[in-house]
Amino acid sequence: MSVLSRIESMKNELSLSEKKLFAFMEANPEKVPSMTASQLAEATGISAPTVVRFAKKTGFTSLTDLKIQLSAESGLRQNANENLGYADVELNEPFHAITSKLSHNAQVTMNETAQLLEEQLMLAAAELIATRERIFVCGIGASSLIAQDIQQKWTRLGKIVVFENDYNLLLPQLVKNEKKSLLWVISNSGHTPEMVHLAEIVKNLGVPILSLTRFGSNPLTKLADVPLQVSRSKEANQRSAATNSIIAHLLAVDVLFYVFLSKNEKLARNIYASRQAIADFREKYL
Repeated sequence: MSVLSRIESMKNELSLSEKKLFAFMEANPEKVPSMTASQLAEATGISAPTVVRFAKKTGFTSLTDLKIQLSAESGLRQNANENLGYADVELNEPFHAITSKLSHNAQVTMNETAQLLEEQLMLAAAELIATRERIFVCGIGASSLIAQDIQQKWTRLGKIVVFENDYNLLLPQLVKNEKKSLLWVISNSGHTPEMVHLAEIVKNLGVPILSLTRFGSNPLTKLADVPLQVSRSKEANQRSAATNSIIAHLLAVDVLFYVFLSKNEKLARNIYASRQAIADFREKYL
């Protein structure tokens, strides 16, 4: 995900001073890498500490890190009129235009998500899953599709995975097995009230939390022991962003699944056993 695209996706979360800095970066991407924090502050009318905080707030380790990545991208920048970002599907579009736009959006989403996924967080998530006997997965709306995919994948490995959003059923199980359980919460925004409140309660129980949200600061990420984040798709008039968010989350789950497999060879063999059991059933009864 490019530097400017990353910051653009968080624009609504920026302060007025930070928006001034971002506007300057958009207008002068080639100048920024050679400017100090003080020079950027003077050019935008804000303070130098705000410039430094801005870099960390937008996901970079430091201002230097931000400038290095922006400098690397400036040489690859293409014609501004070329559509490299998300393309929304308009009403009465021809079939081939729809397929082209959705295919393009999917590729952008997957590329940006692949760049955002962090190896250390993936390894930490795999380790957390491996050490817990029960995985409780929660997600509502489109996120429920991701939860079902998680349940299907890890169940085939022999893990006990429960997809449950009803707190009346979920909390008693967590209270009884808090030392053996893990709560995996999926919410694209990270602000879904039901999921946030559930995570707060579970946090107080001492149960570890794994979250899967879009990039940026949000309540679920702050509550999670291991916060995984994916590309932050722009909102679109015809709701194509919902499609893109699903693609991003499915990719993250797939990556984590194979990271987990690579560290748990014995469990990986369960896939072949389950596949053979299904084949035997079909041969005998269908």
